[in-house]
Amino acid sequence: MPNELFVKNRKKLVDCFNPDEMAVICPAGISPRNGNQPYRYRQSSNLLYLTGVQQEDTYLLLYPGSSKKEWREILFIRYVSEEEITWEGPKLSKKEASELTGIKNVQWTKDIWDIIHEIICTPTGIYLEMGEEWPPKKSPSSLSYTFAREMEEKFPSKRYEKVVPLIYRLRTVKEKEEIAMMKEAVEVTNKAFRHILTVVEPGLFEYDIEAEITGYFTKNKRSPHSYLPIVAGGNNANVLHYNNNESVLKKGDLLLLDFGAENNGYASDLSRTIPVSGKFSKRQKEVYSSVLRILKQAKMLMIPGNTIEKLNLEVGKMMEEEMVRLKLLKLSDIKKQDNIRPLYKKYYPHGISHFMGLDVHDCGTRETPFEKGMVLSCEPGIYIPEEGFGIRLENDILVDKKPVDLMEKIPIEMEEIEELMK
Repeated sequence: MPNELFVKNRKKLVDCFNPDEMAVICPAGISPRNGNQPYRYRQSSNLLYLTGVQQEDTYLLLYPGSSKKEWREILFIRYVSEEEITWEGPKLSKKEASELTGIKNVQWTKDIWDIIHEIICTPTGIYLEMGEEWPPKKSPSSLSYTFAREMEEKFPSKRYEKVVPLIYRLRTVKEKEEIAMMKEAVEVTNKAFRHILTVVEPGLFEYDIEAEITGYFTKNKRSPHSYLPIVAGGNNANVLHYNNNESVLKKGDLLLLDFGAENNGYASDLSRTIPVSGKFSKRQKEVYSSVLRILKQAKMLMIPGNTIEKLNLEVGKMMEEEMVRLKLLKLSDIKKQDNIRPLYKKYYPHGISHFMGLDVHDCGTRETPFEKGMVLSCEPGIYIPEEGFGIRLENDILVDKKPVDLMEKIPIEMEEIEELMK
């Protein structure tokens, strides 16, 4: 990853500060899996955005108005002893961290409080994450909660502000380097999906397909999943966030796949629905055609000035038209429906889009106006439990005057999918 990206990102953030304000950005904590075994480490997206450092116990201090140049940017990284290196292997050196981030002043994390004590007398305002990278009611206290509490206890006379809203606003619009990394993640996902098309057949289990995806990702620079993969055969596809992935794949069923590779923290997010036996039935083709038509129409609305909220309203009209065509709804009933609870929601209960970036469900709300350089999903679906299948199709779209489909090369037409599954 080019350090020019992180230099630009930090510049955009500190341009939001007043001269007498500083900020401290915290890392993600190490999540315990069981006993003394952790989950694979994944850095805080905010810290990744500003530094690119994937290593635990890393902190960033920004004080752009300081009269001392060496205080304007300080990166704190973990010091490791010879004994720790024996168990864990080497960590970033100060020189390596400086080259990665473009930050000249790199210190050990064990010295962070001594340095903050030296700096803190000058700034009057302190920007902290205040725990906002985790929902406070649903998650245990994160490092940023702990750090914020300690700052407020040590320096009660200072004015504290929340930095997360500033970072989130910046993260919604992607730099060209970020888009390039998302395209690389999309390409790994593309190749994995094409591989899956040659593997799927009746009698396999959903976990067999999950293993193929994970194996393919691992062989491609050990790319992580952006999120838990959904491999849902038959009626399992009607559970929107299904990821048990343990049922057998049956002849005549459809298989809904929802997965994506991550590249340097940047996500891809793909949904495809394919026939387990290699051929769509007549009814499956009818529903698939409806979903694909909506995808093609909806993605063209992802232009500057639009919003997810407006997109959902337009897609709702498309859904009603398609569901009447599929005989799932009657036009006479639609005319009498409660518009707060439209009838199409029975077969399409989720929204059309979410923002994407360093998180697969990235910064941005339903009311955030689209700008050139934003990346969002486009994911229509029709789910029919009484018929035993659900169909979802999803591509990642780059907002522009003419929207750019980042997944246009990934097979989606029924004829191509059937051909590749032969």
